[in-house]
Amino acid sequence: MGRFSATVVDHFTNPRNLGEIDDADVRAFVGNPVCGDQILLTANVAADDVVSDIRFQAFGCSASLAVASLLTATIHGSPLGELTDLDAARLEELAGGLAPDQRHVAALGADVAHRLVNNFRRGANDDDPISCSV
Repeated sequence: MGRFSATVVDHFTNPRNLGEIDDADVRAFVGNPVCGDQILLTANVAADDVVSDIRFQAFGCSASLAVASLLTATIHGSPLGELTDLDAARLEELAGGLAPDQRHVAALGADVAHRLVNNFRRGANDDDPISCSV
């Protein structure tokens, strides 16, 4: 495998769902203090607990930006209950594989998806640390 899979290159060069929903129903943020990668998800959830709209902001390596894009494409239209089964191995598979030094971004993606579900269920929202820290 080359440094980046075709899927990672596609999502990095043509990101899906980039941006932020101003009046989002839920916001979730995770960051890795070791490498500096950060992902913020904002989403709207329909009455049937299906993600009806989702956007991301991400900072860090190209793989983290691609995984955040891939994550939102995967989550959009999904019931929240299904997101708890999303793990790093599944995200890595969806990404077409990741180099050993990139695998941490799959874990970051799974963590932010789980945080999105937990925040929605608790009625909590993360502040916007990306805007504040960059």
